[in-house]
Amino acid sequence: MLRVVVRPGKERKLKNFYPNLYRDEIQEAPPGAGVAEAVAQDGSFLAVGYYDPRSKAPFRAFRFDPGPLDRRFFLARFQKALAKREGLGTFLRLVHGEADGLPGLVVDRFGEVLVLQVRVRGMEALREVWFPALLEATLPKGVYERSDVENRRQEGLPERVGVVYGEVPEVLEVEEDGLLFSIPLALAQKTGFYLDQRENRRLFEAMVRPGERVLDVFSYVGGFALRAARKGAYALAVDKDLQALSVLDRAALRAGLRVDIRAGEALEVLRGLQGSFHHVLLDPPTLVKRPEELPAMKRHLVDLTREALRLLAPGGYLWLSACSYYLKVEDLLEVARRAAGDLGLRLRVHAVTYQPKDHPWSLHVPESLYLKTLILQEDAL
Repeated sequence: MLRVVVRPGKERKLKNFYPNLYRDEIQEAPPGAGVAEAVAQDGSFLAVGYYDPRSKAPFRAFRFDPGPLDRRFFLARFQKALAKREGLGTFLRLVHGEADGLPGLVVDRFGEVLVLQVRVRGMEALREVWFPALLEATLPKGVYERSDVENRRQEGLPERVGVVYGEVPEVLEVEEDGLLFSIPLALAQKTGFYLDQRENRRLFEAMVRPGERVLDVFSYVGGFALRAARKGAYALAVDKDLQALSVLDRAALRAGLRVDIRAGEALEVLRGLQGSFHHVLLDPPTLVKRPEELPAMKRHLVDLTREALRLLAPGGYLWLSACSYYLKVEDLLEVARRAAGDLGLRLRVHAVTYQPKDHPWSLHVPESLYLKTLILQEDAL
């Protein structure tokens, strides 16, 4: 096993279960990549992980006790992940990276099919060890890989997309609370379906009333819009992805529901809309992937929010989501205040929600919290 010596003072990160060490936090390191033991300057044990000088974080800890990174270890990790999610259904996130002690690995379960992403060099290098353990723990019929995310490109890894085990249908059948979505995997965003908005969709459906008007912006396959229609509300879905809108259309037809559809860029469509809506949902894709992008993206989000608020009915609700670690709740609140100030609107914070339990948020890994949603109500005096 390789040996990595941590700079004095930086050992506290590993002692507090934060898994990543960066170049300036390492005092001594081997010339090549491999499974490594991290130790303090005095030689005391800290963690076992994978060291690769080409990685954005050269050392990533997998365990904080001595031992190998073998099949037995990974099997136990996957079994623990399954136990955490017991009773949450069969369409969920099974592995949420560092929050589940599996750095750079994301696995979503869609019934008997798994869809995975490998985002970092260490997890890629250990594929032949952890992948058989994943199969043993979950017994899927098939596994599809969507390792085509920016994190992987930043690691210098090639994209990997396609079936990696068993039989995987070309169309992924996703069921959520009685709604069925037929999503072609070749066209799917992320790992196929935005599982992380499940609890928000349930809360939203409980709040919508028959006869209300709902605007679902960045709708993807219409998880919010279809629930609104099911409650007897008018629903308008907006997205630039024509394939996603066609999935929405087929899902509505199958359920006997009607959802109006508008294809186009969100800001442009919003600026062209008139009338008012009792609920407006803004759930943009990841806007901020690097800290330096934050100021520009906040300005863009203010523009989107301003147009959304312009269309909000008296007493109506704005649902404003962000799925980036770098965009904090405080940033969303600032965005909403700026947009409301431009229009002279008074808003009340009805609720703040976060990602569901199958996307765990580790106290020790701040980056594991990424999804935040403000539910704001028009509150004129």
